Amino acid sequence: MKRLLMLLLAGTFLLSCGSSQPAAASGEKDLEATLDDKNAAVLPLVNRIQKLPGVTLRGGVPVFIKNSNNTTGSPPYPLYVVDGLIVGTSFRDVENIVQAVDVANVKALTGSDASIYGTRGANGVIEITTKKGG
Repeated sequence: MKRLLMLLLAGTFLLSCGSSQPAAASGEKDLEATLDDKNAAVLPLVNRIQKLPGVTLRGGVPVFIKNSNNTTGSPPYPLYVVDGLIVGTSFRDVENIVQAVDVANVKALTGSDASIYGTRGANGVIEITTKKGG
């Protein structure tokens, strides 16, 4: 009986000390984020942009999912901004300007966040900050 009581107390203590999330789920997410950060220099820019929320590839170039089902035939390409300078809507131009090893941060802006770029940002904005510029 004493042994059973000790096991119950030890189990209760261990449960109260643990996190509310399963260890594997939080550990995998942290591990994935850490690996992405460490391997960012070797990931092509298109892969880093594709991992942003709401972004998918269409024809090998990034587009926002919410805008990808238009009826005009060509997808509405997002506006690219590199170190605060508007580059345009051509991903190929951005690839020629920015090397993946130089990228410090990539952000996707939609809706009111993208409105600071006016009508040019209506299809979404992808902001790229390089290590030299930011």
